[in-house]
Amino acid sequence: MMEIFKYFKWLAGLLLVLVFIPALGMAREKDEAPPLPLPAQLILAKVQPMIEAKEYPRAIETLKTFQARGGPDFKLGDKDPKGYHHAEIEFCLGNCYLMGEQYEDAVAAYQRALARDPGHTYAWLNLANAHYELNHNADAASCFKKAYETATEKKPEYLYYSAVAYLMADDYKQSIGLFEELFAAHPEAIKLEWKEHMVHALLAAEKPRRALPYIKELAAAFTGEKQIQWQEILLHQYMQLDMQREALDLAHTLTRQTPTLAKWWKALAHIQLNVEKYEDALMALTIYSFLTPLSMEEKKLLADLNLQLNIPVKAAPLYEACLKEKKDKSMLQQLATAYRQLGKPETALAVINAVDPDSDDADIILLKGELYYSMDKFDQAVAAYEKAARNKGRHVGRAWLMAGYAAWQMNDIATSKDAFAKAAKHRKQRKAANTALKQLAMLSVDEMNPHPSKHHSN
Repeated sequence: MMEIFKYFKWLAGLLLVLVFIPALGMAREKDEAPPLPLPAQLILAKVQPMIEAKEYPRAIETLKTFQARGGPDFKLGDKDPKGYHHAEIEFCLGNCYLMGEQYEDAVAAYQRALARDPGHTYAWLNLANAHYELNHNADAASCFKKAYETATEKKPEYLYYSAVAYLMADDYKQSIGLFEELFAAHPEAIKLEWKEHMVHALLAAEKPRRALPYIKELAAAFTGEKQIQWQEILLHQYMQLDMQREALDLAHTLTRQTPTLAKWWKALAHIQLNVEKYEDALMALTIYSFLTPLSMEEKKLLADLNLQLNIPVKAAPLYEACLKEKKDKSMLQQLATAYRQLGKPETALAVINAVDPDSDDADIILLKGELYYSMDKFDQAVAAYEKAARNKGRHVGRAWLMAGYAAWQMNDIATSKDAFAKAAKHRKQRKAANTALKQLAMLSVDEMNPHPSKHHSN
């Protein structure tokens, strides 16, 4: 945004140099400008070299001394045959204040000039500039609009500056209205940059659907980095507006047009996830991983997709890479699940012990119990389940139930009954625990089967 006003300040500075030379006829655009008396012309000619030498305080003092000759009681409407308080004197004084960075004084001088000559286009422009420097963006916008209205030649730039200043003032309604006026009145003069700011105004006003035609035009018209920027914005808006079909079509087009640009594959992956096309999302994210190093979050997403789609051999190394960067319980559990799917419970246990050997987390302890159970290491499974059960939480009933089954596998009937009895105190495990206790009770010492099925429910 600052570039706009840097350009305007350069333009205004050029105008200031011109208006100091009345003979050029640049002080006003309109023929009906009040005549400039000779004394006023002479004083303006006198201060011109001072201004060119950047001696602004000296020029200001010279102009104020000249004004003082008109008397202390001068009022608007009084006769001023020598031009002591002519609009051009106030305008020149405002210019000196502006270039000397005395912006409050500049505003006051320009306002006095405009009180004497409301049609002074350049005074409106420079007043807008002074207001901008004071961060009075709404005032600057209003002055730019007045400059447009008073100008003989209706310059579209003035409307554009007004629209942008209202945008900076967060007055989106005024900004959008001026952009629409600008586009309607000067269609041949419109620049792409102006449409960019129209988009910003519309998005800020939460009118994304009205912005879409401009965004599409900008995405097609620009090249290079600018085009990529607007293609991203278009894609984002499609997703925000739940236009999944359009988003998917655009993402496919972008990956075909520039298949080596990683961000398009990432975008495609997220869109596929939104529409629950997980295999397609995995393919897009895998291609993305070939083009650029993945962040930890991206590695985890790629690992999760591989695991969800039953490709644990791809998921496991990704989880391991993530765990090297950050210790995370959920990723540790997912890694163990991947190794279990690969038929490697020993490796799963080794990983858990390497990452978190003395964990007091109930979920991790339960997972270790399940791994020991699957490996027929029932004594270690019992120990793990009992340790988990001693931690309070929703898992307690399940931990006691599994401890009962593991003890039963070892023919440790006393421990098994005790564990089942504790499990029966929990609603979700009550039925399974009571069933197991009845089975144990029905068995005689001679007929008791020490190896019940390992397939049981909670």
